[in-house]
This record gives sequence, C-alpha cells and structure tokens, in this order.
Amino acid sequence: MEKAKPVASVCFLDNRSISMDIEAVIGIDVGTPMRLDEGEWFCELIIRSTNGTVALQMLADSPERFALHPPETTYDE
Repeated sequence: MEKAKPVASVCFLDNRSISMDIEAVIGIDVGTPMRLDEGEWFCELIIRSTNGTVALQMLADSPERFALHPPETTYDE
C-alpha cells in the first residue's frame, strides 16, 4: 500500500476563514458560472498539483462574484 501524500493543508482561522496551502501547483481551471435559480449561481475552481486535485464548489448571488482579478505585477521567469 502506498503512503498517502497530502494534497492541501487547511487551517480554520479564528475569524471564520480558511487558509489553504497547496504545493507543486501545475494548473488552475475555473468553470463557467451557471445559474441554479433566481439570484443563485454556481462555479467550480479546480487546482491541480503533482500530489492531487482540490476542487472548490462555490455559490454566489451573481456571476460577477466569480470574476478573477490577476495580479498587477508581472513576474520574470
């Protein structure tokens, strides 16, 4: 039997938020927001790493809530 490898480390903070550390990321995919009902939208965020996959299913009141905001800084390779 193979030893389990952690995919993500999750911490629940005192202010009711979650902090997640994911190492060796190889890809990030964001689904297209889909309407579930009036004022209820769904979107999925998938983070792939060399150790596995983390999928987040998110609900919001409008599709604009899922807008991505890339960093303003560019990075040299």
